[in-house]
Amino acid sequence: DHSGRRRRRVPIKEEWMLRRFVMFAVAAAFMWPGAVVAQEDMAEETPPMLMISSWKCDFGDVGAIGQDWESAGVAAAQAAIDAGHWYAAGVYYHNWADEWNVNFWATGENEAHLIEGQDASNAAYEEALGEDGLDLWAHCSEHKDGFYQLAQETESDATVPGPHMAMSSWKCTDVGAVWEGWDTYMRAKAQASVDAGHWNNAGMFVHAWAGAWNVNFYYMGDDIPSILDGWDAMMASMDDDAPDITDYCSDHKDGFYQFGTSAMAAGD
Repeated sequence: DHSGRRRRRVPIKEEWMLRRFVMFAVAAAFMWPGAVVAQEDMAEETPPMLMISSWKCDFGDVGAIGQDWESAGVAAAQAAIDAGHWYAAGVYYHNWADEWNVNFWATGENEAHLIEGQDASNAAYEEALGEDGLDLWAHCSEHKDGFYQLAQETESDATVPGPHMAMSSWKCTDVGAVWEGWDTYMRAKAQASVDAGHWNNAGMFVHAWAGAWNVNFYYMGDDIPSILDGWDAMMASMDDDAPDITDYCSDHKDGFYQFGTSAMAAGD
């Protein structure tokens, strides 16, 4: 059923969503605590996965979509978490970004669990609201989905994502080299901005099955000025041996986003 009748997040469709580190490239670092907890408990070769369902929605209707998420969508997502399919789930909306202005997300062990969680969430939503549920297709014109592999995030005391996020997306030819640059150099630099209180968390994810924007960095903070302060501090700390992402990546885009309420596993 791809009708999108009400669906905070519709079942996965057949169309998949889809600076050099020392350039201004406000990176995307959602703090996904559910994924962090799982990452600590799982074997290194099987890190958690991220699923993002993005929508192009009428700007005047985003408020109604957000209201529906807060009143019914969070509870439906919680059902998928309580059933053991998802670690965490939520939504983020763009403050300044491209036309994909509503983005639902979930983290889980693998693609199969993510899809099972989507079905469970949809079923819980429909059981609660039936025909009174929100029809996203009545408010949005296009939709895309994607699966991503999360890298190790910075260490953080934050328990929920956001509340604000900057994301930097790249089209790269050598994802492994960029991943290594994050693990061996950039994550420590990002950690300093978290420790200084500019950011709540930072990280990256790469596509497993998605569009051409295959590398995505994220930085989360209390507000956009704090995120930019953290970026400036990180850039000022760069050494001459900082990895140059433009050696492996070409096109680039940035965006600023704000999170709605997140559904989390008990204890997170």
